[in-house]
Amino acid sequence: MLFRDCPARSGHHAHITIAVFAVIALVTTTAMRAGGVSHVNLTVRLYNTAGVSGPELISARDTATSILGDGGLDMVVRHCGRTISTETPPDACSESLKSTEVVVRVIDAPAFNAAVNPDAFGLTYVVTATDRGWLATVFADRIERAAMRAGVATGTLLGRVMAHELGHLLLGSGYHGPAGLMRAEWPDATLPRTGADWRFSISEAARMHQAIESMSHGRLATETNLLRTGSDKLVALNAPLARR
Repeated sequence: MLFRDCPARSGHHAHITIAVFAVIALVTTTAMRAGGVSHVNLTVRLYNTAGVSGPELISARDTATSILGDGGLDMVVRHCGRTISTETPPDACSESLKSTEVVVRVIDAPAFNAAVNPDAFGLTYVVTATDRGWLATVFADRIERAAMRAGVATGTLLGRVMAHELGHLLLGSGYHGPAGLMRAEWPDATLPRTGADWRFSISEAARMHQAIESMSHGRLATETNLLRTGSDKLVALNAPLARR
């Protein structure tokens, strides 16, 4: 499902809603950091098919890990197939996917695909029956171009997109927040922002906790039944260009 910008019914009220959401997100993530929320583990198998440089991929990994960590989710990253540094040897990732593992692919966007919005930064495949998934894809080339336009570090933006798509795997296909990391639209003008613009809300974090706990008990879709499902839903994160 693709999402595009829609005019707010009231600009004044829209700004108030976003401002309040940002304050709540900042306060709640601060409380989580203080130790009030138990942490759960999520393992991510990261495949760097696009050949993103080691330093940028490490920056992306650290950015995504920090965002999820603020929500009480400890992300363990397995770098599958490629060496990113002498300190991080490649992982064969040859065994079957475990119940609390998901996959993130970093690829260049396809030259043409009618199902993918040309401005999308990434997408997830979600099983209709469970509204959850295990596979997320992010488009390195589009993210790099947007980062250059906005004057943002490519690794930082890549990590934010990764965290957003991981959010979709756990929160479901139809969900987008009014503000924060899970908002649907990321125009160039918003990309240099910091703080609560790139955090999960307390309710989002709680729902993600519940999803991971369900995964640990085998109640979510596995890669096998996902591949056999004929009614998978496609979810994309759109990034309309500021100049459009």
